[in-house]
Amino acid sequence: MANILVIGDGAIGLLLSHFLSQTHNVHVLTRKATANTRFYCKAKQPSQKINAQFITLKQMCEQPAFDIVIFAVKAFQVQTAFTQVKPFLSPNSILIVSHNGMGNVEQINEQLNKQHALYFLTTSMAGFKTNDFIVQHTGEGKSMLGACNSLASNYHQAMCEQLQNVPQLSYCANIEQLRFEKLLVNIAINPLSALYDIKNGQLRAPYFNSIIFNLLTEACQVAHALKLDIKLVDALNNAYNVMTLTAQNYSSMHQDVANNRQTEIDAICGYISKQGKRLSINTPLNDALLAKIQAKKSVV
Repeated sequence: MANILVIGDGAIGLLLSHFLSQTHNVHVLTRKATANTRFYCKAKQPSQKINAQFITLKQMCEQPAFDIVIFAVKAFQVQTAFTQVKPFLSPNSILIVSHNGMGNVEQINEQLNKQHALYFLTTSMAGFKTNDFIVQHTGEGKSMLGACNSLASNYHQAMCEQLQNVPQLSYCANIEQLRFEKLLVNIAINPLSALYDIKNGQLRAPYFNSIIFNLLTEACQVAHALKLDIKLVDALNNAYNVMTLTAQNYSSMHQDVANNRQTEIDAICGYISKQGKRLSINTPLNDALLAKIQAKKSVV
């Protein structure tokens, strides 16, 4: 049994906490009330108490050393969260980052010592919070763990065993490729669903066909320049498959915009825009969506 710290009690943080607490000692770092019980719900099944302890940053010094620390926060929150918990890391803590979009991994790696293994976890599990204390598990999906430094690569099998309660978990030897593939899905769904205030499935309407095609064409041009083996036809198929599987869901970016929260657009379309400028590749549609979503979001 490992001591695990999950940073963030959003939908994914609560889903991971629910599954991992079945075999591990799990603490969840939150900015909300710690006394309230959190619940996991799925379809018409009875709700279950999430068997984790919820703590604030002020309570971190009272906790045991954590073997595994999972950053289940938005891309723009990772660095701040890492800075806050870094003083409490043990010399051998294992770190896992999980968010939409690209970025952060290189910066975090530079701040770790040689005994810290760093992984990235990407998941297509779907969930949303009906309130601060209830998470609805709305869709099954695969979770892929990938090593982000050599130490993590050496111990990936043991790490997968530690996380085996996460549904449909497997290891990916090329996590950067997989992250970019998921980035393409996010580009096709998140900003458009937020901008047009629609569910994921509504993006399959003919009106969006050319927009999605051109958005992903720009992103695939960036991928090719980065020496990634990504085909446009595969990117389109993946995006439309996810739209179908999550047809009745609102994307995370839609929820952020609807609730006047900061979004991950900088790590999604913003990443393509930034890389495009660096590589001298024109990305006008990604640039435009970046600006439009930035205009909608508030600053936290």
